[in-house]
Amino acid sequence: MLPTTGRYIVKELLVPFVMGVAVFTFILIMFQILRFTEFLVVQGVDYMVVLKLFYYLIVAFLPVTIPVSFLFSVLLTFSRFAGDNEIIAFKASGISVYQLMIPVFFVSLIASMMTFYVSFIGGPWGNRNFENTLHKIGTSRATIQLKEGFFNEDLFKDFVIYTGSIDEESNVMEKVFIYDDRDKENPVAINAKSARLEIDAVTKKTELFLQQGYIIFIKNTGLKYRRANFNEYRVLLYEGSNIRDRVPNLPSMSYNELNRTRIDMVNKKDYEFYNKVLVEIHRRFAIPFACLVFGFLGIIFGNTSNRTLQTGAGVLSFAVMVLYWLVYITSTSLGSRGTIDPVLSAWLANILFIIFGFYIFVKKT
Repeated sequence: MLPTTGRYIVKELLVPFVMGVAVFTFILIMFQILRFTEFLVVQGVDYMVVLKLFYYLIVAFLPVTIPVSFLFSVLLTFSRFAGDNEIIAFKASGISVYQLMIPVFFVSLIASMMTFYVSFIGGPWGNRNFENTLHKIGTSRATIQLKEGFFNEDLFKDFVIYTGSIDEESNVMEKVFIYDDRDKENPVAINAKSARLEIDAVTKKTELFLQQGYIIFIKNTGLKYRRANFNEYRVLLYEGSNIRDRVPNLPSMSYNELNRTRIDMVNKKDYEFYNKVLVEIHRRFAIPFACLVFGFLGIIFGNTSNRTLQTGAGVLSFAVMVLYWLVYITSTSLGSRGTIDPVLSAWLANILFIIFGFYIFVKKT
């Protein structure tokens, strides 16, 4: 094939590919928009932190959006070629369908390498930073929800706290008043000069440390008034829970961490979690390979004279991607449970779709 024709096809593929990455990433982000809006409006999280969350999430979505965007670009490009009779012109010039596959294979190889990178490096990095940022928001959520000069009733049930001021750097509150009605038999009112909220990073145990104040016991015995002064006083707001044998988040782990975990699970004879780790390792190889599969399918579906396919390229690519992920999710779920071989489960969707593609290709040619 002439280099000019190859460059022309590559150029036609790149524009919808970039557009597809932007559009499909935006669609996935939209499912999180309400959550981010809550961070900004309800919890008062700084907008720069929310922008970081957006960025981390976009990077984490790339292993999914790159393959489907490439399928979209191939379908759109070749359906346009067919609609404008360019496929017929290529064939009349002695350029076969096999030769048209060369530039598509070249671009699919680039898309595959990009997906390989984000699957092993970018995606885990985005997932891990997204989770860490959410954790930081969660641990500071109680202090964020507190508003100066207001009676805050939504922090914990039957617990009202008023603070005159909050130091954002140290999270120290000044001029604190508390009404604690969690114990219905012994409600108390507390005044304190200052208070500090502490949340355990692991168990989420939440405690309020009060300095220089006094406690008033609401229910008194007869006419006796009960009040107790203190220099330091601790109020337990949430007991927290110790999580034993905490399962790590596999999508956030690097390849080396996955391998170490795999070996560790073999030594512990924890074959249930071993299957999950093995599926995750091979998943990171299988998804980049999907770009090559989608490139092949895109040529097959796009190599038609049906003009309506051009307008339906987005729908078709979405339908193929949904079907692919349905097979993928089902097979990897079975592999994680040990119902089928974990390695096969990660590759099963690619195997089935490449067989289907060859069947349609042979039938058309």
